[in-house]
Amino acid sequence: MTWLAPWFLAGGVLAALAVVGAHLLARHRPPRATLPTARFVPASKPVSSTRLSPPSDRALLALRALACLLVAAAFARPVLAPRGGSLARVVVLDRSHAVGDHAAAAAAARAELRAGDLLVLFDSAAGAPLEGAAAQGALASLPSTPVAGSLSAGLAAAMRAGAALRTRADSVELVVVSPFAAAEHDAATMRLRDAWPGRVRLVDVAPRSDSLPPATVLLRAAADDPLRATIVLAGLEGDEATANRRLVRARASAGDSAWVRAGTGRVLVEWPADSASAAEWRRERADSMGGVVARGAAVVAPFARTRRPPAGRAVARWADGEPMATETPLGEGCVRRVALDLPASGDLVLRPAMQRLLRALTGPCALPGEDAIALPSRGNEHASIERAGAAASSRALARLVGRDGGDSPLAPWLLAFGALLLVVELFVRDRARQVPA
Repeated sequence: MTWLAPWFLAGGVLAALAVVGAHLLARHRPPRATLPTARFVPASKPVSSTRLSPPSDRALLALRALACLLVAAAFARPVLAPRGGSLARVVVLDRSHAVGDHAAAAAAARAELRAGDLLVLFDSAAGAPLEGAAAQGALASLPSTPVAGSLSAGLAAAMRAGAALRTRADSVELVVVSPFAAAEHDAATMRLRDAWPGRVRLVDVAPRSDSLPPATVLLRAAADDPLRATIVLAGLEGDEATANRRLVRARASAGDSAWVRAGTGRVLVEWPADSASAAEWRRERADSMGGVVARGAAVVAPFARTRRPPAGRAVARWADGEPMATETPLGEGCVRRVALDLPASGDLVLRPAMQRLLRALTGPCALPGEDAIALPSRGNEHASIERAGAAASSRALARLVGRDGGDSPLAPWLLAFGALLLVVELFVRDRARQVPA
């Protein structure tokens, strides 16, 4: 028999010893007797021998001690049959757009897989765990999906697969095969990684290198537009002949749309300089917001929020999660609309954070499943921590009573018998208190 949590046995033995000690230390007063006369009371202090009587209520003592031991044995989670193997693995393979060579990634995953291991494929979402011939067949014809990857989705699926392997292995190892691109991380990635109870190994594969030329931006704006300095500092300045990004500080024209359709991977950024040039974007109620984020590039500053971009895929968000910039496909490229009012004064456009934000807003068109990561507000962050803590507590309680995949089928029975003995102890105690007439 194997005990999955043997330290509970020691606690049960100590509790049973405490019950026995308390029982032996109990004292009973002798019955009172009325003396008929004072003649028989000796003048000196009486000395008499006392006979040591054996402990009484032995049945009550046995029930209490046995109940303590049974409850402790239930929480120690006994396993009668030995497990099938000492170590099992959950191999998580990235098949997203971020992987440079999918054949090499499949070969790396195949080298980690053994009999009884599980394979999880993920991009923006994760599939069902595969085992044996199904896993080998999936690796032989690994599909290359043009979708952005999410490490959180892969780790969440691995948690579910690991719960299934715990019934037949002493320990479960997590192996992640991925290029670990920065765009694949989000706020939940490290929380899920820390929640894995065993060993984690990372197998790094080559990332995808885009064949597109570097981004160069042609700015169509007034000569004193503040974004002109940001583009120069970011090294994105281009001319009419070479630019593959076009940033328009007014409403885009039909010629701009035709320019996007005429090439591959071109991006048109429609970023009106004032509210007058985008009257239909005006918010019902203007307010202020303390930050924006786009593809990991964040700028923290007191922005006035007076506009809302048209409907589309969100590529940048305000700090409260509301979209700040949206994108719609157009031909082989896309049109990006930005609703950000720049301050009239200050050095915000000269800061490195603003240069990173501009690179993100003029970056390549988003892949399916790709979205900006919102800056979490304090309340949202606390709520996510509470949800993670509640989930961890539920998993711990399930492991404790053996209901997280059948770790210990004897634990519920032992717990039930311990509770039954405590109920019987109540009746025995009431019976022992009854004094015959």
